Amino acid sequence: GREISISTVPVELTTSTAADLIGVSRPTLMKMVARGELSAHKVGSHTRLTSRDVFEFIRARQDRRRTAFDQLRDLLDG
Repeated sequence: GREISISTVPVELTTSTAADLIGVSRPTLMKMVARGELSAHKVGSHTRLTSRDVFEFIRARQDRRRTAFDQLRDLLDG
C-alpha cells in the first residue's frame, strides 16, 4: 500500500535539505550543529552538511530510540 521512491542525494546538503531529512526545523538543525551533534562546514557564508553525516545521525538516532523502546518494554514486562 505504500509507494517507493528512489532518488540520488548530493554529497553536500543545504541546512534546509538536511533538516527535512532529519525531520526537524532549520533553526533546530543549526542548534544541533552549534552543540556539535552534527558536523558541518562553511562554503562562503553558507553552512553545508555531508549526506553521509546526516544519514549516520539518522541511523544513530533510530538505534537510540530502538534501544530505549526495548528497555521500556523490558521494564514493563517485569
